[in-house]
Amino acid sequence: MKKFHVFLDLNDEENWINAIQEGGYRLDWVNPYLHCYTFQKLADADQFNPYTRLDFRDRGMKRRAYQDYRQLFSDSGWRLIAGSRHGGIQYFQQKTVASDRDIFSDERSRARSRRRFTRLSLYYAVFLLSYVFFYWQTTDDLNFFDVKSWYLTPGLWQMQGEWFWKAVIFETPFALMRVGVFYVFLIVGLYNLCRVIRNYRRLG
Repeated sequence: MKKFHVFLDLNDEENWINAIQEGGYRLDWVNPYLHCYTFQKLADADQFNPYTRLDFRDRGMKRRAYQDYRQLFSDSGWRLIAGSRHGGIQYFQQKTVASDRDIFSDERSRARSRRRFTRLSLYYAVFLLSYVFFYWQTTDDLNFFDVKSWYLTPGLWQMQGEWFWKAVIFETPFALMRVGVFYVFLIVGLYNLCRVIRNYRRLG
């Protein structure tokens, strides 16, 4: 079973995953870039519904350091099901029912993980929205909120009938290329800003 869901908060994501797992499923894989989650139905022979916990690393690790990081959790009864040594969200799942139900020793450790998540989201928001503002201010011949300005064919909007539609269809891919980066950066920047606001309120 595949599900798509976008979260602003790691705790909300963790709770959502575990709520589905309590319904008789096990998380098998996550694509954090597409926000796609793959769950497997538990077989009758499975002894327990595992818990999934999330850690966040805002910096990359060397290969050996990442192996030690994974081994530390493995020794505590948790296996990594999705994550990268280059940073980001690390998804850990109970290996046995005897494993502790949390990967953090105390609330301070959990809060540090959430602060790393918030801090990196802030960096992305500032960078992306700064680019959007700079691009908007320095592009005089393009109005990002006026679709007609995206097209450069002279007299396009005075054309009629078949010639108009042929010209629009031909130039639309080029028009989208001209404004695509702006809108991608704007959307992702606002998304990260929302993550910062949501997490700042919870951590504050």
